[in-house]
Amino acid sequence: MTTLRIILWDIDGTLLESGGAGVTAIVRTARELHGQELSLAELDYRGRTDSLIVRQIFTRFQIPWSEENLTRFRNRYLQYLQEEISRSSGRVYPGVERLLSAIQERAGWRQGLLTGNFERGARIKLAHFGLERFFSFGAFGDRWECRNELARSAMQLLRERWGEELSARQVFLIGDTPHDVLCAQAIGAYSIAVATGGYSLAELAGCRPTMLLPDLEQFEPLLALVEGRS
Repeated sequence: MTTLRIILWDIDGTLLESGGAGVTAIVRTARELHGQELSLAELDYRGRTDSLIVRQIFTRFQIPWSEENLTRFRNRYLQYLQEEISRSSGRVYPGVERLLSAIQERAGWRQGLLTGNFERGARIKLAHFGLERFFSFGAFGDRWECRNELARSAMQLLRERWGEELSARQVFLIGDTPHDVLCAQAIGAYSIAVATGGYSLAELAGCRPTMLLPDLEQFEPLLALVEGRS
């Protein structure tokens, strides 16, 4: 019997580089809605959920935290993201589409998203770069600020979909930041760290991922790990 394998992907810095579309959309939103000029140096956004990034902005500018304010910010951000991505100089990283296709072709393997992006933001990015066809499910940053909680939510979603007997050792998280590695460890899943998003191999190695790769061009070791051959 084919053993189920779940591969969960981060987006930014792992699958693709958006050419600054996301951060530009955030800056435009803060300027329009709150009359504030946002310096990206003030934000800790790598590996963070969109909800946490918005909370950082609200705290910085003393904006009351409420569902209404969050929704207002999110909706305007998504509007600007759609505009910015349409003129983006971004790209899909080398090897990614070949790897996604290789995973898709394997019996019993399923791939989804575990991303800090708002769900609509994730869909906008994936659609622009032609990757949306690979993902039918995911866990997103709309609800959770803490990435570890997002991972636990993802595990619950997977068990609702494939049964409570699903083990975390059937789950593989691929990401480019220490936060991705740590959230995989938080649920007992395998972690594959890839140094394409700004963190060095040494920085990622310090988090002790299950597997560490410089990029996804030579992905046979990753496939071997998921298959249980390494």
